[in-house]
Amino acid sequence: MDSSIEDLHKEIARLKEEISLLKEPANLRAYKLLLESLPDTIMQVDAQYRIVVIHLPDCPVEQMDALKGLDVFAVTPKSVHAKLKDALEKIFSTGESVVYESEGYVTDAYRYYINHVSAIKNERGETDFAYFVCREITVQKVAHMQAVESEQKLTALFEGSSQIISLFDKDSRFIWYNKTAYEKSIFLFGKYIAVGERFDQFLKEEFRAGFNENFQKVLNGEIITYNREYVYEGKPYFLEIMLQPVYQNKELIGVSLTGKNNTERMEYESRLEKANKELIQQNEQLNQYSYIISHNLRAPIVTLLGLISIFNQVKNNPDEIDAIVAHITKSANHLDTVIKDLNHVLTVNDKKSVMTDVQLDAEFDIVRFLLKNEIELSEAVITYDFSNYPVIHSIKSYIHNILYNLLSNSLKYKKANAAPYITVSSYKHPSGMVCIEFSDQGIGVDLEKFSDKLFGFYKRFHTHVEGKGLGLHLIKKQIDSLDGRIEVESVVGQGTTFKVLLPEEKL
Repeated sequence: MDSSIEDLHKEIARLKEEISLLKEPANLRAYKLLLESLPDTIMQVDAQYRIVVIHLPDCPVEQMDALKGLDVFAVTPKSVHAKLKDALEKIFSTGESVVYESEGYVTDAYRYYINHVSAIKNERGETDFAYFVCREITVQKVAHMQAVESEQKLTALFEGSSQIISLFDKDSRFIWYNKTAYEKSIFLFGKYIAVGERFDQFLKEEFRAGFNENFQKVLNGEIITYNREYVYEGKPYFLEIMLQPVYQNKELIGVSLTGKNNTERMEYESRLEKANKELIQQNEQLNQYSYIISHNLRAPIVTLLGLISIFNQVKNNPDEIDAIVAHITKSANHLDTVIKDLNHVLTVNDKKSVMTDVQLDAEFDIVRFLLKNEIELSEAVITYDFSNYPVIHSIKSYIHNILYNLLSNSLKYKKANAAPYITVSSYKHPSGMVCIEFSDQGIGVDLEKFSDKLFGFYKRFHTHVEGKGLGLHLIKKQIDSLDGRIEVESVVGQGTTFKVLLPEEKL
């Protein structure tokens, strides 16, 4: 709008210069041609507000001549009368020029004008006439109003945004920021941001080099996105930050930063990850439950079936019946305990809540009872010593399964025509963990060839004995779930040692 006023002032100065030449009759024709070429409305009005000279763009001369001598208010829209009257009164009373804007419906369209009214004075310095120039600025005014409206909408959008929005110059100094950025800055940085300050001065020392490196990449045309964790109102606050170049007429003038609150999404992803882990754990437990049913429960069931067969053979001998019934009862009670333990493990999500103190010698006695037939048939010599660490706080069914499978393996993979010699012990390992160690003098396994497959699902390395390759896979899964590990030492033809390392859990 200022440029329009300046142009109008120049035009008026030029017209006044042309008017000063009208004292010569030869210049009248030139003045007439000048008026006809102008796009502005021009009037000369006397002290009674009568029109002396008038020029209307694209208006026939006859119509303009008909307006001369008429009251100026009779030929102008009512919407402009108030401002026009104030301007004329000031001109004739003070002689000062007046510039003002007017608007209203003219020839069925709403139009905007800028008006300049100045005095034409006589030799005594008195104002005889008012010189009135009116230029239509509808196009410029509408464009300006649209620009202002767009700017207001954009400002409202940015100011009302929940995102952090900031604009920096090429030295990373704040040029502008929205309300959210300002309000959050005291919590994120410990002080309020300010225009003219470098952004890296608000960052912790360990983040400054990374930010400046990213800022330089953006100045080279890249768009950078990264995540940052803060503490807001005592809780984690996750920001997804985007830095991108800002151009004006294809020239880079600065860098914008937007910060999106990703706290809810991160929390959702954390909950989802936790739920996935729980599902995986439950699925693993179901798999283990299936393995144990097919693997560990087979021994007590076989024992029960064998005892029932013997019972039918000696049912007429009361002394032997009592002993067999006692063994049947022991096997049945053990079977019931194993099933209850498994159900308890499956129905409780918290691993620690199903842990209990496990007496290793008592649990090993049950294992030896269940494998009694195999031990007797192989004439195995088993020595065990749990005195260094007699009690372990763990999941009872897992410990039972580990003891059962390791002893069963040592019995199965003995040397041909030689009784197996097995030693079992427990002790505090140098790592600080509890170690349950099984050693045998069996056929061993080639670790260089099979070490990466030793605990695989359905993996077997000797085919001359019965088995499905589930035992080692199962105990490895259970040891992992207990946050432990299993180590193996083996030499083909000399034997194998398994070391089960478990955390020293406390009540």
